[in-house]
Amino acid sequence: MGSAPHERQETSIAKRSDARCACGARADGYDARSNEPVCRSCAHLRADGGPASGSPEGRQQANELAEDYEAEPELVADGGIAWGDLSGFQRDILEAIAGLESVGKDPYGLAIKDDLQEYYGEIGHSRLYQNLDRLIDDDLLERDELDGRTNSYTLTADAEAMLGESVHRRADACGIEIAATDGGEEA
Repeated sequence: MGSAPHERQETSIAKRSDARCACGARADGYDARSNEPVCRSCAHLRADGGPASGSPEGRQQANELAEDYEAEPELVADGGIAWGDLSGFQRDILEAIAGLESVGKDPYGLAIKDDLQEYYGEIGHSRLYQNLDRLIDDDLLERDELDGRTNSYTLTADAEAMLGESVHRRADACGIEIAATDGGEEA
């Protein structure tokens, strides 16, 4: 047993790495088998037994994903933060807040933590609040006082736009049409 990870374990990249997945998105980690950078969206393709990126099918799929990714404008919030620049945990925080707001619940720290713990297991207080503070610094969240001790967090317009783009990109990748809920045309 050394400090090297087992050959099948995924290794992580630095938080703000420039590594890119074959689809063009910022990599969230490395594929354990090929040791190639992979984003969270594409990781399941390989985990499900999809084509490895080195195979002809994998290269074709990667090229198609890259073309789709490059064809879509990337929304960047004020300050130059793009969806792919956020950690997976930060993206999940934004999604949790949107989910709480959509069902009429106040998105305060413990409610956000409870929502995330369904997916992550136990989450430390400092991990959550450091990431909430970072999202506030990046102008993706606003903090308001709910009562004397509790803060409420609200998505900014930039965060809502980034979430919307992410939903549409994933729906397109899966061949799912999203019905318009505002009385407009389908997305």
